[in-house]
Amino acid sequence: MTSLNFNLRACCMALLTLPSYASATNYFNDFQGTVNNEWSSTTTTNALTPYPAGARTFLGEFGAETVSLDLAGLDAHDEITLNFDLYLLRTWDGSSGGASLYDYGNDVFKVGVNGGAVLLEDTFSNGNPAGQTYGPNTHNANMTGSIEQYSLGYTFYDGIQKQTYNQDSVYHFSFTFDHNASDIQFNFSGIGLQDKSDESWGLDNVQVSFANITSPVPEPSLMTMMTLGLLLVGWRRYRNIVATI
Repeated sequence: MTSLNFNLRACCMALLTLPSYASATNYFNDFQGTVNNEWSSTTTTNALTPYPAGARTFLGEFGAETVSLDLAGLDAHDEITLNFDLYLLRTWDGSSGGASLYDYGNDVFKVGVNGGAVLLEDTFSNGNPAGQTYGPNTHNANMTGSIEQYSLGYTFYDGIQKQTYNQDSVYHFSFTFDHNASDIQFNFSGIGLQDKSDESWGLDNVQVSFANITSPVPEPSLMTMMTLGLLLVGWRRYRNIVATI
């Protein structure tokens, strides 16, 4: 019985001292309202195709340039998660095709932390048969991994083919990485692009959240209480069995 009591006590103490994983949203902007100076550019545009309830406003349009998000005074944390939607507008050509007919790339989108990791750096295509590097393979079909295609209302007139094409796509990205400083700068860059009337991009639904491994909490969680209850029931049954022997 002494051994059993000791093991139960040890299990209870271990369960009660498990760290809790706390998380909270630190920043969010869907650009339907005010854009403040945490952004290096506050330009916004209404997509040609609106939401059912009104304008679909996003940060942009941007071309071959870098737009930064600076956040300071962050709460204590060990991890940061960045979520955002990327709008790719018109003739993003993805990778260079190696042949004159499709050799329009490389059109690259890059996301990085200032002084830190590169989170994304890939070519993207809205129609060029040369495809793109973003996706599960070395070479991927255009729009691989996108969550929307031709939903924003953007078109491009091809003077060679004498045709107008729908050309836009939306991607959703989520990146989680270690970070514990009180400030951070994200850099979003379009690289190798032509004029904005030909190739442009925008951002929407940008969310930065933090996570922190906190110190032991004094009150056990519901799962901990259930586990302790099961251990207690098992211990009482064991005592009853021993008492009848």
